[in-house]
Parts: sequence; C-alpha cells; structure tokens
Amino acid sequence: MIKFSFNDKIIVMSNMELKMNIEEIEVYRTLQEHLDKLPIGFPSTKSGVDLKLLQYLFTPEEAKVATKLSFTYEPIIVIYKRINDLNISLEDLEKILENSVKKGAIHYKKKGEEKLYANAMLIIGIFEYQVNKLTMEFMDLMKQYGQEVFDVELFRTKISQTRVIPVEKSITHENSVLIYNNGRNLIDNAEEPIAVAECVCRQKQDTRRERDPCKLTDRYETCIGFGPMAQMYIDQGWAREITKEEALKILDKNEETGLVLQPGNAQRPNFICSCCGCCCGILRDLKKMNNPARLIKTNYYIEIDSELCNGCGICVERCQMDALTLVDDISTVNRKKCLGCGLCVVTCSAEAIKLKNKEKEITPPKTTDDLNAMILNKKKELIEKYNKSRG
Repeated sequence: MIKFSFNDKIIVMSNMELKMNIEEIEVYRTLQEHLDKLPIGFPSTKSGVDLKLLQYLFTPEEAKVATKLSFTYEPIIVIYKRINDLNISLEDLEKILENSVKKGAIHYKKKGEEKLYANAMLIIGIFEYQVNKLTMEFMDLMKQYGQEVFDVELFRTKISQTRVIPVEKSITHENSVLIYNNGRNLIDNAEEPIAVAECVCRQKQDTRRERDPCKLTDRYETCIGFGPMAQMYIDQGWAREITKEEALKILDKNEETGLVLQPGNAQRPNFICSCCGCCCGILRDLKKMNNPARLIKTNYYIEIDSELCNGCGICVERCQMDALTLVDDISTVNRKKCLGCGLCVVTCSAEAIKLKNKEKEITPPKTTDDLNAMILNKKKELIEKYNKSRG
C-alpha cells in the first residue's frame, strides 16, 4: 500500500489501483463514496477492486457525470444544471448518459416523451443490467468484490430486496393468499409493458472459467419485468415484450420446472425472478447460512405428515434450498432453511406435504421506492449505532 497527499486528501493505493493515474483514482473514489450512500451501498476495499469495478463500468467522464446523479429519477435538464463545473454541453451530456444506460451502469425510465435518469445500485441494478453482455473480467471483479465487502453489504440491514411466493398449485383453500402473495395476480395487476429476459445468473454460470451450467433447466428466458424496468430492457434490446397471457404461460412453465418464484419485495413489484439453487446468487448465498428463512421474506412454510410419507425422495430433489432430507426413509424439513415456495408440495404423490401460513403475516411495502426507503433508513440507523459504540 502507498499513501500520498493529493488536493489535501490522503490517497491510499494498492497495486491494483496503481494501474490508474492519480486523477482517475480521485474520480472513481468520489463515485464510490457517492454510490455508497445508496440503500445497498458500494463500500470501499483495501485491495482497490471497488475502483477497478467502477473503471470497468464507467469511463472517467461517465464517472464524473454519475457523481451528479441522484437515486431519484430526474430529467436531463435538472442534471445539467448540477454539472456546470464539468464544461459539458447538453448534447454531450445526453450522449454520456445514454452510453451509461447502454452499458447497464445507470437507470433510466420514460415519462411521456421525456427520459429520466438515476444512479443504480450494484444489486439489484447494475449486475442485472449486464444480461447478454457478461464478460469474464466483470465476473472476476464481482467475485472478488463480493468476497471482500459486498456480500456483507447486501444483507447488512436484513431487509431483503426480494421475497418468496408459493407456486399456485401448492395453495389450498385453507391458505389465506393475498394478491401480493400470488404470482398470477401480480401479473394480472402489473403495470405494462411486460417483458421477459434471460436469467443473468444462468448466463453467469456459462461465463465462468469452468463453465457450470444450470443443473435444473436449459431454459434461460425466465425473468419477467413490469412497467418502466421492462421498458428499459425492451428499449436496450435486453428483453422482448410479451403479453400478460404469455407471461402467465412462462410462469406456469417455471413452476413446473421447479424454479423458486422471487418477486421484488413490494406489493407491486417491478419483476418476478424464477430461481434455481445452483445459479441464483441470492439463493446460493442463503444456502450457506444457518437460518436463511429469517432473511428472505416469506409468509409460508411446509409441514410433513410422516405417516403419509412414502420416502420417494422427489421432494428432496425438488428443494432448491437443501431444506429437505430423508431420515429413515421419511422426509424431514429444516424449518430454518425452508422458504415456503411450495415446490415440494405439488409433486408429493402421497400428499404428505402441506403448505402452511406463518403465524405472523409479513406485509411487504407498497412499492419498490418504499422498500428502498426502508433499507436506507435501517442502514442509517445501523451506522449511527456503530458510531455511538465507538464513542
């Protein structure tokens, strides 16, 4: 590590950072500090991999502009008034923003004919926007960054960005299922347009040096988006527009395949992911934990009638969380790992597995904006608590 003074600031560089000049280090460090204020932040690292990841996503000019963006969507004229110190014309600013959108480095949405831009979090956001353009370099940087700091940041507040809803066929008349806990209802009531994209996590497994394709399915077009997010994917060529009827058929096929339904953690989410335990980054991380059911938001769990269970083991193979095991030829569930997805229920020929409602219903926030506000408030609370503990 090397320390030196630059513009009255102490700059610390690792060998990785030494590949940048001093001005670039300053630019990317400023952007890192800016993005770290988002609900899911962008923490610094000792190795400098955080700066290398930003360098991959942004040119120095794009990085300077990104530091002037907000997490709230804004029209270009508002952003332009904020960057008068960069000596960029309005036309050049639009080109820079559009290129950043194309690279999946920032958000944008349309309001009538007007385009609005905003900073994006790394997850959910920038990583998902790399669909169809993943590279080994990006995956190497993401892996190192996750191991050093980001995996902790992702779960820091314990407020999940996604939740699990049960597959429809696992639900009985005994279950109280509200609209936001039913995938078909979410699609029926979704804001249009609707788009389907390939799963970036399955693409990730194909991009790895040692290719490790999905063990559950060779279907990639499984992720469904709604409203402004879907429109951005369509505009950028990352997804294709579909009807509600097509979306429902895809959802049915995903359930049949055995994929876990994970919409955004809101009553009106802007996406539904359909996930496997071998590729999905969130499920893979949760499987490493002792009590993942505490972190992911779900209103259900399963119960097994040992007297009815015939020990066929289909439910064990079906479970994407490794929550089920055979003990003396009887299926047994680890409630700490069960996410209540219902995938095991629909394939139990002995009808030994039932989906149960949790005693306390968890009501998700109304919108994704409300969810992000909750995460940010909790993050500030944790930071204040930490600062007080240090005296």
